[in-house]
Amino acid sequence: MPSKKIPFGFVGPAYQAQSPIIDDEIAMNCYVEISESPGAATQKALLTTPGRKKMVTLPESKVPCGFTVNGRTFWAGSNLYELNSLNQVTNWGSLGAAPVNPTMLAANETQLVILNNGNLYVFTLATNTLVAVNMAQFNGPVAQIRMLDGYILATIQDSHTFQQSDLEDATTWNGLNISTISYFPDNIVSMSVLYRELWFQSNQRSIGYYNAGAGFPVFIPVQGAEVEHGAAATFGAVIAGDTLVWLDADKDGALICRRLDGYQATRVSTHATELAWQQYAKTSDVVAWSYEENGHYFAVWLFPTANVAWAYDVTESLKAEISLWHQRGYWETASGTYIADRAMCHTLNFGIHMVGDWASGNIYQLSSNFQDDDGNPRRGLRQSPTLIEGNKWLYFDEIEFVMETGLGPTPPLTDGNGNPRPPQIMLQWSNDGGKTWSNTYFLSTGFAGEYNLRVIKRMLGRARKRLWRVSWTDPVRTVFNDALLRGSVEDAA
Repeated sequence: MPSKKIPFGFVGPAYQAQSPIIDDEIAMNCYVEISESPGAATQKALLTTPGRKKMVTLPESKVPCGFTVNGRTFWAGSNLYELNSLNQVTNWGSLGAAPVNPTMLAANETQLVILNNGNLYVFTLATNTLVAVNMAQFNGPVAQIRMLDGYILATIQDSHTFQQSDLEDATTWNGLNISTISYFPDNIVSMSVLYRELWFQSNQRSIGYYNAGAGFPVFIPVQGAEVEHGAAATFGAVIAGDTLVWLDADKDGALICRRLDGYQATRVSTHATELAWQQYAKTSDVVAWSYEENGHYFAVWLFPTANVAWAYDVTESLKAEISLWHQRGYWETASGTYIADRAMCHTLNFGIHMVGDWASGNIYQLSSNFQDDDGNPRRGLRQSPTLIEGNKWLYFDEIEFVMETGLGPTPPLTDGNGNPRPPQIMLQWSNDGGKTWSNTYFLSTGFAGEYNLRVIKRMLGRARKRLWRVSWTDPVRTVFNDALLRGSVEDAA
């Protein structure tokens, strides 16, 4: 039987297809980048998601919201904080109590508006004064806030109404500016702003509103801006790039991720991601956030109860015309398991990305220049689809990982005995659908300067079906350009 190259999709998109029997594919803390050069030697690369470095620690149990306005960055928990470029923190005052749901921040030209536990607070930017809004002006506790055209918009909890502040004054809420959405009978679940349109979502439908410029209320429905899919969670929608993406709900079901294309809702999740989400005991508490780095717009969903996080690459998905997903996790070395990635919100200022921690008062800088999670190993993992060929015997000669080598640090890493060692990747395989695994094989990716090193493992045996798993934790840049599997298939069944 002549040896040949066996394609198995190691570097390619994850979660595109799913066996009805085996749920096997994993992309953890790594994502696909598609080359924009038609003459590139490899058209896809597998890159590692960014690491983190702690900037400050707030006296909070979590940091649920960050916001930047006029070059000033604010964070809201049980108090309102401001962080400057020197990592100095100012506490501007109490927001009542520790937040039960994520706090929200919005701003008009002169005011920062904060929502915490159903109540609103206004921080005047010129005078640095924080006041509580008179909530007797509202029909109930506030669920969400947004800003559009100088107005602050607030949805009312457990209702199908929203209210609008006076122009550029979020302390005053005129009773004439209370609107009831009649396009759907159920309560408002989520509210977003996209392209000067205000999008309201129930758990069955979505409708767009615009600023009509006069009358009471100012915001009225956009004719034809109706979508027959709603929102599965209050904080499960986010603007990523120039589009709205969210986890949906409608009269037939829930938990499909959709992207708003004009006034159409395009499905962007896959059967594999949807099946995973359906297994979670609770999804209504999901929190979405987004950021852009190196030309990629990412939308990230944190599922707090399930303790997992998923990310959708909006930019590459549009370019490739295929949905590109990966998971993000924080590696707990003591237990040898992942928990959800330690970020639940994002803001950009001082030329850096900043994220708030869901498990502590830490604020981190997020960057692909960091190769660990603030000193904790950042463990990437790519597990291939199950390789099977009509249940025939597959004979494996060698596997080679085409990757950037020779990127080890100077001075080099050391082993447990203090001896110099190169960075490594860890290879395992399974012949029974992931129920049991081989020993772990450590493959060198090269000391500093070993740019021509080949990363190869031979003596791989045979199997009727096989899963390949590669992981890495060393704090060096890890880039896979391809993975070549050479072997043969038996001639007869």
